[in-house]
Amino acid sequence: MNIHKNISLQAYNTFGIEQKAALLIEAYDTKDILEALRSYPNLIVLGGGSNILLTQEIQTPILKIMQKGISVEKETDSHVWIKAQAGEVWSDFVDSCVARGYGGLENLSLIYGTVGAAPVQNIGAYGVELKDVLSSCEVLDRESGQTMTLLKENCHFGYRDSLFKQQKGRYIILSATFCQTKRDHLFKTHYGDIRALLQEKGWGETPELISKVIKEIRLSKLPNPTELGNSGSFFKNPVIPREQFLSLQERYPTMPHFEISTEEVKVPAAFLIETCELKGFRIDKVGVHHRQPLVLVNFGGATGEEVLALARHIQKRVLNRFGIQLEMEVNVW
Repeated sequence: MNIHKNISLQAYNTFGIEQKAALLIEAYDTKDILEALRSYPNLIVLGGGSNILLTQEIQTPILKIMQKGISVEKETDSHVWIKAQAGEVWSDFVDSCVARGYGGLENLSLIYGTVGAAPVQNIGAYGVELKDVLSSCEVLDRESGQTMTLLKENCHFGYRDSLFKQQKGRYIILSATFCQTKRDHLFKTHYGDIRALLQEKGWGETPELISKVIKEIRLSKLPNPTELGNSGSFFKNPVIPREQFLSLQERYPTMPHFEISTEEVKVPAAFLIETCELKGFRIDKVGVHHRQPLVLVNFGGATGEEVLALARHIQKRVLNRFGIQLEMEVNVW
C-alpha cells in the first residue's frame, strides 16, 4: 500500500484537470483495500479517471486499486472464461484477449479506463455493451465487509447503468470475469464503418482484425487524452418517448434513431449537439471537439468548472431546440 498526501490529480484524470487530493491510497491487493477501509471508512474509489470531471479539491480519501492479473478460470471447446483484476487497464486487457483469438470484447477496444470501473458504467461501443460479455464480478460489500461474487443478472445492467451506480459507493469491484468465444464468433460489424473498412482492407472477420479496425475508427474521430484532455463521450444518448420522436422527425427528417421498444426511441446526442451548431464550438480553454461533438476537450490549463459551464451551455441549447434534457455520462467530483 502506498499513501500520498496533498497529491496532484492531474495525472489521474484523462481531462488533465489540475486539482489536489488530501489523501490518495494505492491498494495492491484485497488486504490493502480492507486496511484502507478500516482507516478511512468514507473513502471513494478512483478507477482510470476517464469518466470524472474534477471541479474542486478532494478532501475525502481516495482509493486507487492497483491490483493486476489476468487468468483463465474455465475453458471448454467453444468458450473461455477470463478473469481480470480491477487494476488492469481495460484496453490492454481487450488487446490480450483478441490477440489470443477470443471473441466478444473486440468492439470495446480502445476505451480508456480500468477493468474495475468498466462494469460501473456498463461501457459500450459499436453495438456491444459490457453486459453482453460479462459473466460475474467479485466485489467487496462495504456494508457487510464481505467479499462476494455477483453474477451478471444480479448487476442490474442498463444503458450506462448498473447496480454499482444505483447503490453508489456500496460495492468495490475487485475483479471481473468475461465469457468469450473461441470459435463460432457472433461478430457485430454492422455498426458505423466497421464492415466497410474491413472490406476496404481485404480483411476477414476475426477478433483481432475487427479490433484493429475499431481502433482506427476511434483514433480518426476521438482525440487521444494524452494529447488533448477529454473523457470520451460526455453525454448519454437520450431515450425519448416515441411520440416525441415522431414530432421531432417531422421537423428533422434525417434525425438518426435506434428503436428501444414500441414506446421508446434512442436519439444520438451527437446529432442534437451538431444540429445546434456546437460542433467545434470553443470558449477559451474548453471546447466541443471538431470531429466528435459528444467529446468536450481541455485545450490546456482549463478548470473543471469551465468544462462544466460548457456542458451546461450545451444542455441548455439542446433543451431549448429539441425539448430534450441531455444527461451527463461523466461523474462530477
